[in-house]
Amino acid sequence: MKKKKTCLIIYNPRSGKGKVKEKIDIYEKILKENGYEVDIVGTKGVGYATEAVVEAEYHDIVFAVGGDGTLNEVVRGNLMRQKKLTICPLPSGTCNDVATMLGYGQDPIKNMELVLTGEVKTMDICTINNTPFVYVVGMGKFMNIPYETKSTDKRKAGYLAYVKDGLKEALDKLRRYKAEITIDGEIYDGYYSLIMISNSNHVAGIDRFHKDVCLNDGEMEVLLCKAKNKGQFVSNFLMLFLGRKSNEMIAMKAKEVNIKLIDKPSKKWCIDGEKYEYEGTTFDIKANKKMNILVPKKNEDKLFKN
Repeated sequence: MKKKKTCLIIYNPRSGKGKVKEKIDIYEKILKENGYEVDIVGTKGVGYATEAVVEAEYHDIVFAVGGDGTLNEVVRGNLMRQKKLTICPLPSGTCNDVATMLGYGQDPIKNMELVLTGEVKTMDICTINNTPFVYVVGMGKFMNIPYETKSTDKRKAGYLAYVKDGLKEALDKLRRYKAEITIDGEIYDGYYSLIMISNSNHVAGIDRFHKDVCLNDGEMEVLLCKAKNKGQFVSNFLMLFLGRKSNEMIAMKAKEVNIKLIDKPSKKWCIDGEKYEYEGTTFDIKANKKMNILVPKKNEDKLFKN
C-alpha cells in the first residue's frame, strides 16, 4: 500500500493583518484533496515555531506561513533536527522577502498550484556566529526599521508601516562606524554607514535588490556603504540599482565575512527582519549550511544552478 504524504503547516496567527486563518483553511482543503495528511500548528510567541519543528515527526513538507521571522524560526528548528525536512515558505507577513523571491504570492489557490507542481532544491543557509539566517543580516542605516516598526502598525497598514518609519529614519543623522572587515581573506578597513550580508535578490520589499543571485552557489552578497551624508547614501543606492560603480559602495560575493566593530553601533543588528540579540563586537558570517526548499518550477532555473 502506498504511503500517504504528510505535511505540517506552521503559521503565525498575528500575520497578514490577522486574516491568515482564511488562507490556512484553503491550504488544508487543497492539500487533503491532493492526498496529504495535514497537521497544523499556530505559533504562540517567539521561538515557538523553532520548538515545533524540532519536536515534529517526519513530514514530507513543512509550510512556514507568516513573515520572514516565522521562516527564520522554522529553519533554525530544522537545522537542529537529525532528519531534516523540506521547507516551503508561504507569505502572510508584512514583507515576505524570501517567499516573494521564490515566486509565491498572496493568492492561496495560486500558491497551492505552485506547490503541487514545484521542485525541491537545495538552498544555502548562512550563519552569523553560528546562528542561522535565511536571507539577510546587517547593521547601520535603515537596518533597524524591520524590528522597530510596531506590530500593531504592521497589522493595520502592512508594508506601509515600514515605509512610514523608513521616512522618519531617512531624516535622522547618518552615522558611520569604524570596522575591520575581512572578506574571503581580503581586508577592508574603514568607516561604514551600512553593512549588509544577504542571500537574496529581494530585500526590504525591493525586487532585484541584487543581480545574478544564486541560492546554491555557496556564496553571499556583501554590501558595504561608506557614504558620509544622506545625499551621498541615496545616490550610492541609485547607482547600485542602475548597475553603476561607486567609490563609496562595495558590492561583491563571498563565502566568509569576518567583522570586528571598533565603534559599537547605536542600534542592534537585524537578522531576517528581527533584532539580533548579541552584545559582542565580532561577527563571523558564513554560507555553510544547506537545506531542501520547495520552489515553484518557473523560478528554479533563475535562482539555482544545476
